Amino acid sequence: MSEIIQLSKRIAMPTQSPALARAPHTDDRQLWDVIFGIFGLPALFIAHRLNLFQFVADKNPTLDELCEGLNLHRRGAQILVSTSTSLGFLDLIDDRYCLTPLAKDYLLESSANYFGHYWDLLIDNHEVFSFEALMAAVVSDTPRAYGVKDIYQTHREDAQRTRTFTRAMHSVSVAAASGWIQKLDLTGYRRMLDIGGGSGAHALTAASAVPHLQVTVFDLATVCPVTEEFITRYGLETRVKAQPGDMWNDAFPQADLHFYSHVYHGWKPDKCQFLSQKSFESMEAGGRIIVHEILYDDIGKTGPFPAAALSMIMLGWGEGEQYSGPQIQSFLEEAGFRDIQIIPTYGYHSIVTGRKP
Repeated sequence: MSEIIQLSKRIAMPTQSPALARAPHTDDRQLWDVIFGIFGLPALFIAHRLNLFQFVADKNPTLDELCEGLNLHRRGAQILVSTSTSLGFLDLIDDRYCLTPLAKDYLLESSANYFGHYWDLLIDNHEVFSFEALMAAVVSDTPRAYGVKDIYQTHREDAQRTRTFTRAMHSVSVAAASGWIQKLDLTGYRRMLDIGGGSGAHALTAASAVPHLQVTVFDLATVCPVTEEFITRYGLETRVKAQPGDMWNDAFPQADLHFYSHVYHGWKPDKCQFLSQKSFESMEAGGRIIVHEILYDDIGKTGPFPAAALSMIMLGWGEGEQYSGPQIQSFLEEAGFRDIQIIPTYGYHSIVTGRKP
């Protein structure tokens, strides 16, 4: 009863009415932007599942041709293409729709940077970003993906889910991999270890950019067969290999360059510190660590929004969250790394990198 009384106090009407004539100090666009974003996401997901972007690429259709080709009513089709044009994925030229360079880069399966596998992962697990699931995750601090508490245990046991997840991560890694590799001179390193490297997107990009570099992708035994498929696809079997292993329990293979992409954000600070220390102890003097993430601007985590939004995603999928550059720097410095640099690389991504003295 006391809880109901407290709730009634919180929702009671104010005793004095607000002054209607006084204008707010700021306009309400940011509030509307949050609401509109809720509907922009499913609009693009629906367009993706209806194969709208490939249809536009193939046919350059008018709206009527699009309705006929995709068997859509005009109102729904108009709203989908209006959303897609307003967000920069389609253009309308002389009454015909065409893809923008953005859509050609990321929304056609023939593109090396195809984002669609990641979209499919989110669509197929849409309950994770429902209001109910996220509310429960905030209150209970428990992830909800796959309906389990530990998705990594699922990935150890379920080869098909692991394949789907690994392909999805590849979708969002290839373009970002091309960014950080241009920011560092890796010619002085001989062997790279991509820890939790999944498909090997970053490993393959590094091997392509640095001809003498030998690379090992270190990940779960269920992941490695998928990794090997990507290695074969890119013709780098002699330079890149997949090695099964558990980063928490198994010794790291020998390497003088350790790389983590979207690994730290999956774990709490003590585990990030453990990985930093393990890397430091397993590499020889002069070795380098690179941590690739979407970073908060500061330790207080006041922004930017993409880092906060990705933390919301992680709330549904694991125990971690996004970190700031200074936070990751502190993990590396405590482990013993020096000459720490925080370098923006590609899109929202950055790297935090340091050297073992």
